[in-house]
Amino acid sequence: MTLLFAIVGDPVAQVRSPEVFNRLFDERGVDAVMVPLLVRPSGFAATLSGLRKVENLAGLIVTVPHKASAAQLLNKASARVKIANASNVLRPCLDGWEGDLFDGEGFARGMEAEGHVLQGAHCALVGCGGAGAAIALALLERDVASLSIWDIDQARAADLAQRLRAVTSVEISVTPPDAQSDVAINATPLGMDENDPVPFFLERLRNGALVADAIMKPPRTKLLREAERRGHPIQEGRHMLDNQVKGIWSFFGLP
Repeated sequence: MTLLFAIVGDPVAQVRSPEVFNRLFDERGVDAVMVPLLVRPSGFAATLSGLRKVENLAGLIVTVPHKASAAQLLNKASARVKIANASNVLRPCLDGWEGDLFDGEGFARGMEAEGHVLQGAHCALVGCGGAGAAIALALLERDVASLSIWDIDQARAADLAQRLRAVTSVEISVTPPDAQSDVAINATPLGMDENDPVPFFLERLRNGALVADAIMKPPRTKLLREAERRGHPIQEGRHMLDNQVKGIWSFFGLP
């Protein structure tokens, strides 16, 4: 029987997971397929309830804006999910859904694979949703010198800061990227559309600060193009997915 996987989001035009996983299924001889599902926030819980009845459904990847909602619907959650209040992968379990969170590890490993050193770096993160919370956790696990977080929703940023301070001794501030930042990261959806504004002020960064994006498509967002024009090293969002595929594959129990 063909195993069914899906990535659930709103929008889904930007997702790369079906492309990546379907290629791997073919290369490794796995009888499986992954499809994108466009699901509005108002229908997310009902969709999960219905999908749980699909007996050959083996797992879901969850993307914007559903990661926090997914965490609330789990029967079994990893430690990362509990701290971040977000989940980006789900698999059926006896009572419902089990979830984990791989965005942060994928992002951090992607940076390391490109030769960027995170240990001892002063990092700034914009966007405190599911992906942002996951990235923040992964940065803290790599002994960054400090972490500043920022979000247009200041209550959300303050809440994440409180949860992070409970699990680390690293200095956490609620401030936007500035001249002290060695690394400035966009974890907001800004950049998926060419007409989006850049998520933070590049002119406030010091020369040589690394600018990274979590957005998969387009690969070079307006933020990255402008940062590169100003002479900053950049990191594309595709590395975040590429470096969490192994963990997701294992979570789904694939051979």
